[in-house]
Amino acid sequence: MSDDGLPDEMVQTFHNFHDSLKQVETLLVPYLNTPLDEMYEMLSPIEQAKSELITAYTINSLYWSFLSTQGINLDKHPLKKEMERIQMYMRKVKLLESALKGERPPTGHNPPVHQTVDKYAAARFIKRGIGKRKE
Repeated sequence: MSDDGLPDEMVQTFHNFHDSLKQVETLLVPYLNTPLDEMYEMLSPIEQAKSELITAYTINSLYWSFLSTQGINLDKHPLKKEMERIQMYMRKVKLLESALKGERPPTGHNPPVHQTVDKYAAARFIKRGIGKRKE
């Protein structure tokens, strides 16, 4: 037990958390010391959008954590919809970014916001379907 009456494991956890916060603060110093308009001059429009989305997501995540510590049920809280909205825009930016690079849209667990036709797969289906046609 420490002098505060807290278990040693808890004190160590608090020290680790404090050290992590110091590291985050150190990483944010250059970001916070640069005026926003100067920073945006160095970024492309896509990077600006990503920066805004990351900032919004981070702030909402921190607020989510705070509400969780207060025992608030977040299943039906408006913050959940806001987080989903930000994630939707993150997917849109990712789709736009891949389209600008000329890449196929990403597929997987995060489906695109709008449905797209996979031209390559459609061409394979058509080619195989025509080749096996019986008359």
